[in-house]
Amino acid sequence: MIGNIIKEARKNQRLSQSELAELTGLTQTGISKLELGVCDPSLRTMKKINKVLGIQDKIFEQKENIIEDEIEDEIEKKLEIKLEKKLDAKLEKKLEILEIKIEIRLETKLDAKLEKKLNDLKTEVENKLEKKLEIELSEIKNDLLNNLRKEIKFEFNERFEPILQMLTRNLSCETCNAK
Repeated sequence: MIGNIIKEARKNQRLSQSELAELTGLTQTGISKLELGVCDPSLRTMKKINKVLGIQDKIFEQKENIIEDEIEDEIEKKLEIKLEKKLDAKLEKKLEILEIKIEIRLETKLDAKLEKKLNDLKTEVENKLEKKLEIELSEIKNDLLNNLRKEIKFEFNERFEPILQMLTRNLSCETCNAK
């Protein structure tokens, strides 16, 4: 950490934070924050501190390590993002396939259930129609028989009534004559 390098170099030269601040044109609070690692120094600040403490080699080595770490972190993040995208794409494809399979299964089950329901309904409708037809046929048969009876009776009365009346008169006259 850069803060530790600054602190160690300052102590090696037997300088206080205030003295280093005075020599660099920085504040004692600023020096304290740098040494504690609360903030990272700017390039301008590093040049000022380097002039007084002569720690260029140690700082740039530290900076190189930080830069390498940042590059590795950046590469790692980019790889993570790529992998996430690939995994998301694969997952999306698998979900689509699973969705299609489920859809097919549901359609098959629904088709079977629907066909059974339709067959049951067809049978029920056929039975009801058959019963209704039987009732209607029975009523028509009864109506026809009643009409036929009426027609026969009417026809009988039309044709045979006069004959019956004549026979009845003749019989009654014979009865009268026989007396």
